[in-house]
Amino acid sequence: MDEVGDQETHEASTQDVQPAVHVTHGPSKYLDIWDLPDEEEIELPLNSMLQPVDDGARTFTGFLGTIARKLHMCPIRFLNWKDMPEEFKEECWRVVEQKYCVLVNPIAYAALKTFTLQKIGKTWRDHKSRLKKQHYILDSRNKARVKNNEPNGCITQDWEILIDHWYTDDAVIESKKNKELRSKQDDLHTTGSCSFAVHAAKKAKTDGRPVKRTVLYPILHTHKDGSAVNLVVKAKMSSDTSGSIAWSTDDVFAKVMGKECKGCIRGVGFGLSPSGRSSKSALTDIEIHSSQARDYEVAQLKTSLATMEDKLASFDEMKERFSQFEEMKQRMTCMLQQMQQISSQ
Repeated sequence: MDEVGDQETHEASTQDVQPAVHVTHGPSKYLDIWDLPDEEEIELPLNSMLQPVDDGARTFTGFLGTIARKLHMCPIRFLNWKDMPEEFKEECWRVVEQKYCVLVNPIAYAALKTFTLQKIGKTWRDHKSRLKKQHYILDSRNKARVKNNEPNGCITQDWEILIDHWYTDDAVIESKKNKELRSKQDDLHTTGSCSFAVHAAKKAKTDGRPVKRTVLYPILHTHKDGSAVNLVVKAKMSSDTSGSIAWSTDDVFAKVMGKECKGCIRGVGFGLSPSGRSSKSALTDIEIHSSQARDYEVAQLKTSLATMEDKLASFDEMKERFSQFEEMKQRMTCMLQQMQQISSQ
């Protein structure tokens, strides 16, 4: 009887124990940028293709995410980013201009503006996708229930318009189609929140020269232990890919990876199109090659400068040793003179 009682007590106590809840802090708000004084601006490093790089790139794209999630700046009632009125997009860009130091060059200005709005548009779509994942329930009979489960801070009218769209026949068909296409994607990367351009910039600094797509690909598609993401990626990495960073349609990278998709170039990063132009800016092919040549020259100069600094450091060390030797020599001379005086006495 005692054993049975102990067992029942144990079972009751086990049922009372609730599983641990994983608490997350939610999306970053980047309040330090929003609260930045009007007279201060943040420097945004860019590469030759006008893509944000270095440590500021992750903060920049994260800040753009906070803009995309602000319901009064990017309302969720619009079904497509192309349908978003221009006044909303211009307001988003004005906020970025207030916080970041924007280049005066008209080509660079236009390219960065286009990149920024494209990134905000992508993050805005991702935000609506997360809302659907959290709140959407299959079957149109649940539409009223989903409408009543409005997220905190959401505009009621916008929320209802979005819900009505989710339950239309066209939206349901499109969702199924997108899920099917997503399931067929096998070229997965492991970059996380760092863009391709940031990884390329880090590799270029380490190597002292521009990075080829074939060199960058294994870095972006392997785990920390060096293993490939999947067998498809492993097979592509084992191919004889020695192509150039130039985005020609017949380079070795393109032959292995297949034809480029419309609107983007694989292995280069966000904002570049197969036409060779950056973010639909006015960059010409000549300007692109000139920018790449400048990248190479800058990398070579940085390498030469690092070598000279090493030599100067060695020279300074030798100079310091020589100074110590001279000081020791003077001390020995003084000691010798003192010994001679003592000997003469």
